[in-house]
Amino acid sequence: MPSVLTWIIVISMAFLGSAVWGLMQFYARRSTLSHHMRMRFGIRSAIYFAGWWLAAVVLGASGVFQTTSSSVFPAIAVGVTLPILMGILLLRRSASINSVLDAIPIQWLVGIQVYRAFGLIFLALYAAGHLPAEFAIPAGVGDVMVGVAAPVVGYLFYKGNRWSCLAVLGWNLAGIFDLVVAVAVGFLSSPGPFHTLAIETPNELITAFPLVLVPVFAVPLSVVLHLATLKRLKSKFGTTVNDAHKWSRQSLRCSIGCALSAKL
Repeated sequence: MPSVLTWIIVISMAFLGSAVWGLMQFYARRSTLSHHMRMRFGIRSAIYFAGWWLAAVVLGASGVFQTTSSSVFPAIAVGVTLPILMGILLLRRSASINSVLDAIPIQWLVGIQVYRAFGLIFLALYAAGHLPAEFAIPAGVGDVMVGVAAPVVGYLFYKGNRWSCLAVLGWNLAGIFDLVVAVAVGFLSSPGPFHTLAIETPNELITAFPLVLVPVFAVPLSVVLHLATLKRLKSKFGTTVNDAHKWSRQSLRCSIGCALSAKL
């Protein structure tokens, strides 16, 4: 992969983490946290994001996540699922995160995922012959659609348009479904014992540096943002999104289980 594209992906992931961290810090000042707690939250969250990004870069560049036809255990499965599980745990247990989350307007939790349009890179790599259609088209088109719709749906919610709450709910479910599909086809099109898609042109780049940063950094962050948005909807509108929240968690478990079973 060209060195310019490598730097673009690496820097884009760093910018993505910084943007989410910055959003949290801005609204931490409007939360119920004390000044001391805000300072602690800012430092700890900065260490978490920076450490996560650095670990993804170092492990990815070292080839830890790369799969081959002889791979028995897909290390990338851990790289995808561990940050998601940690994010879910923090959403459930961290009083500081939930205090900050309650202060962030829903439209911003939605709109910030405009970065999903970055999935256009999958389509560009497919056009250049570097990615198989079985992965690039569903993952790329899905991401672009979710990313382009994010600021639109967020604005509609901000303006209080009729059905805007349902639009946010539908967008979140579509975004989660897109990630489920992308993860599933990513695993099934990559080299390994259960390689069932793209046999002639295996999806080797998605587990290689730097593109591997997308599944081990951007995907988990997107999943956690979706779950955070659903949680905010539930707290704001009561039980109307309770079933959707359960569905999203079940879909997440299903995608993780399918990915792991496919490789094992």
